[in-house]
Formats: sequence, C-alpha cells, structure tokens
Amino acid sequence: MKTKIFYFFMCLSFLLLLNCSDKKKTSETSETETTATVKDSIPTKDAVKEIDAVVSHYICYTNDKKPSLELSIAFNAAGNALFAKYKGQQDSIPLQNVKEDFKNDGAYPTITQLYEEIYNGKKNGTYELTHAGNWDYAKYTRQKDGKVFLFTINHDLTVTGNGYRETPCF
Repeated sequence: MKTKIFYFFMCLSFLLLLNCSDKKKTSETSETETTATVKDSIPTKDAVKEIDAVVSHYICYTNDKKPSLELSIAFNAAGNALFAKYKGQQDSIPLQNVKEDFKNDGAYPTITQLYEEIYNGKKNGTYELTHAGNWDYAKYTRQKDGKVFLFTINHDLTVTGNGYRETPCF
C-alpha cells in the first residue's frame, strides 16, 4: 500500500514538473527572471503542504462501549491524520499533530500519534491514535470535562482488497 502511494506521488510530482516546464511565458521577462533549472524542481514548502493535505485513506472506528457512536479519520499518504468526523455530523473537524511516538518492543512496532482537535479556532479535545500490526485505536479526550472515549478500527468498513479505504466512511 505504501509503495503504491509512493509511486502515485512520484508520478504526480513528475507530471506537475513536466506540466510546469512546458508552459511558455507570452510576456517579456525581466532581468531577474531566469529559465527553469534542476534546482527549481525542488518542491516548495507550500507544495509540500498541499501534498500533505491530500487525503490518502480513511479509517473507520467504532466506540468500544457504544457501537452506534462511529468515527471516521482521514489520513494523508505519510500516515498523518488530517480531520475527524463523527457519523451524523455535517462537518469534519481539523486535527493538528502534536507529537509521535514509535516503539519497537513488542510483536509489532507501535506508532502512537497525538493530535489536537481544533473547533472554531480553539482546542476542543485531543486524539491519541495508536497503530499496531493490523489494529488501530483512537482515544479521544474531551477538553471541557476530561471525558475519555475509546474507539477501535472497524475492519469490515475500513479494510479493502487494496488496504485502507480511499473513500469516506460515511
């Protein structure tokens, strides 16, 4: 799956580079403007941000105590969460990465990422996302009262023949 995503972004980068280099200016160029060189093909910070903001896949979670409470989280190709959405909600909630922890002391490496949920410009809660083997867990802590909600991946909704689903859970 990661190999496919890597090749996808490499092809996309090549096509963008090719497309940009084929365009010719119709107006006169100033002294400070130069022709494109190899060093100009290095992605800018803005281009990297745009690529990082592209949804690669979704993971569908079910609440451990209340199965009717479902959560969908969108991830980019690097495996970073972009936004969360609960079933029945109209809008998605943006997530900001705070930190990541990697442990390789068990049967499978465990990656834990901490995100802040930003709602109306303010921190509304935190998500602790854990990935180990083929299991994904989400722990949401609500900011206003500290209440904790635990979620586990719903494999039936999330896993396809090609890995994680590429469309929203709901």
